[in-house]
Amino acid sequence: MVGVGLTIAWIVGSGPDQVATVGDPAPDFTVEVIEGGEFTLSDSDGPVVINFWASWCLPCREEIPEISAFATANPGVQVIGVAIRDVETSARQFADEIGASYPLALGNADIEEAYPVLGLPATYVIDAEGNVSELYNGIVDQEILSGLVP
Repeated sequence: MVGVGLTIAWIVGSGPDQVATVGDPAPDFTVEVIEGGEFTLSDSDGPVVINFWASWCLPCREEIPEISAFATANPGVQVIGVAIRDVETSARQFADEIGASYPLALGNADIEEAYPVLGLPATYVIDAEGNVSELYNGIVDQEILSGLVP
């Protein structure tokens, strides 16, 4: 019985310090932007849309032009696309090809643990107060994003 307790304590203790939950403060993170530099959530001012994608994800390819149009039409909203479950060279090549109007970044284990997704694409919305206001699983478009962002 002691072994089971230690195993559970190890599993619980090995996760991220905070996991994104709607209604709770958003876990901070830093990711490498593909075009150079870094993006840190806590440096953002105003609402933030975090879209998780991968180069191999066909629905992700479909939604990025819609997210780009939303980002262009809503300059007060910070939009960041984060590649997860992808090969870095493939993600970089895809980012060059797609030409998004918002920064695309490379994910890491920390963000994948802090922002769990059921599948790709997935989009989190962080409100201006820094709380997770929405998690949307599936393809988003301008209309959906306009309804999600406070």
